[in-house]
Amino acid sequence: MFQQFHLHLPSKENKIYNFRKLNKIKNFNIVCFKILILCFTFISTNAFGYYENYYYEVQFGNLIVGKAEISIEKNSNEIKLKTKSQTAGFLNAFYEYNGELYSSSIKKKKIWTPKIFSTKGIFNNKLRISIINWKDNNLVEYKNDPILDLTKVHNIDQSTLKEVIDPVTAFINIVEEINLTKRCDKSFRIFDGRRRYDLQVKSLGNTFLINDRPKSFNGNTLICGLKIIPLGGHRLETKWKPKEDKFSDFKIFFGTISSGRLLPVRMNLERWFGTVTVRLIGNNL
Repeated sequence: MFQQFHLHLPSKENKIYNFRKLNKIKNFNIVCFKILILCFTFISTNAFGYYENYYYEVQFGNLIVGKAEISIEKNSNEIKLKTKSQTAGFLNAFYEYNGELYSSSIKKKKIWTPKIFSTKGIFNNKLRISIINWKDNNLVEYKNDPILDLTKVHNIDQSTLKEVIDPVTAFINIVEEINLTKRCDKSFRIFDGRRRYDLQVKSLGNTFLINDRPKSFNGNTLICGLKIIPLGGHRLETKWKPKEDKFSDFKIFFGTISSGRLLPVRMNLERWFGTVTVRLIGNNL
């Protein structure tokens, strides 16, 4: 069935609504890139290490609005992750985004700890960089360029930066927990250079995913629900109400692909404007 569209200019009110909606889609598309990146890292039993690439697509409605390529390098006690992500399709006409991320996590006494976490993003031709280094006793040194604009975001209280880890290292520990217990109930103090938040993760049960798109995952998965409690760096003006979030609003599906690796194979983010879905795409799922 085809829908006919009238050839007239939209009202000023509808224009404002449409652009606000696009802006929200853009913001959550970038959020999906970052969450996708931080939740991707996995634990391998291969003591000799490996280097592998994976690809994800971000979908809103029936449209592909973003893509990401993730490279993992691992040896017995270190995991290095590099990513490249970008908007795609109609979203590029309004809000173009390109981003890169690098992280290094070290295993100490059977626990993965952060070493380096850096991000670089270009949004509407404006470059933004964040770099964090973890020193002895888990002390952090970080640099943002440009610095936080406190007319737009909440300040980050320096006293909250004790015992923090980066989001990638947090999810390395989550995946290891899944491998050990088949559950993902964990909580972390997260700092990514520009935002300080607490992350809560909860097991929501198991389900069989059907490959609803070509080259997407088909098989058993563990569902993990996420809640983010912002403590600094988040926007002053936003429709987001964290206290009203449910674990079921933000779900990550972990599955084992044909190689035996445990990966996030799908992610669903429910928001007022619709659902954003991220899928692992490949020929060997």
